Amino acid sequence: MIKYKWCVCDMDGTLLNSNDIISKDNEVELKKLQQLGVSVIIASGRVDFMVKSYIKQLGLKGPIIACNGGLIKNIETGEVIYSKILDKITVKEIINYCINYNVGFLIYTADTIYSSKNNPKYKKYVDLNKALSKDVQIPITYIDNNLIKNISSIDVLKILLVCEDHKDILLLEKYFSKYSTLTIVSSSEGLLDIMASDISKGNALKILSRKLEIDLNDVIVFGDNYNDMEMFQCVGMPIAMGNAVDDIKSQAKYITKTNNESGIAFAINNYILQK
Repeated sequence: MIKYKWCVCDMDGTLLNSNDIISKDNEVELKKLQQLGVSVIIASGRVDFMVKSYIKQLGLKGPIIACNGGLIKNIETGEVIYSKILDKITVKEIINYCINYNVGFLIYTADTIYSSKNNPKYKKYVDLNKALSKDVQIPITYIDNNLIKNISSIDVLKILLVCEDHKDILLLEKYFSKYSTLTIVSSSEGLLDIMASDISKGNALKILSRKLEIDLNDVIVFGDNYNDMEMFQCVGMPIAMGNAVDDIKSQAKYITKTNNESGIAFAINNYILQK
């Protein structure tokens, strides 16, 4: 009998390989866990509608943690379990800053992603949509002058800043850290996630565990980057990917293979099911 109740998986750099694909090995092993009664939960910096195809692939039910914990939702019913949006005045200041200094950005809302012009992330998602069926395509569009003018009318869950040079991200992180109303974290090389205050995947996991009465000692977490740190610090079985940043590896109980080597499948077979 397996002791764990949940297996929580970060997406980028963890569950997904470098081609944004869940490997067959990862799929098989995660489905095996589900058959053993372990709920598989995605905890991503992405908003929930961006991971529909992966939810479908794994046959997931129950909750999802999205926008680094800014949104917790029930996959089947659509019920919002928890949500916290960014302060509207601060959103306006961030967007104006990005426009003035030519910083690429994505605005995440509950139903749409708005992208700055000439943003490589926009092209990536547009190309991805071409390969997806209509029901799982990502609603993404370029931001226009009208939206910028009326930016205070939309509820923003997250703003993602995109830079080619990670040194620029570190400077942006330092600049926006002066806002007490914001949570700032780098989720990958060249990316900076900006959410409302006190938002983290770990905090969301605590909220969810209290609501569903799950002991966090009975939870497995797979992750690779700084936005996974709070989860690693509050669960019984934190497992870092081989490609994880050193700070995450230092918090892990085990370090598995990389995301391009089906590290989740390897860990399930060697660290979870062998126990």
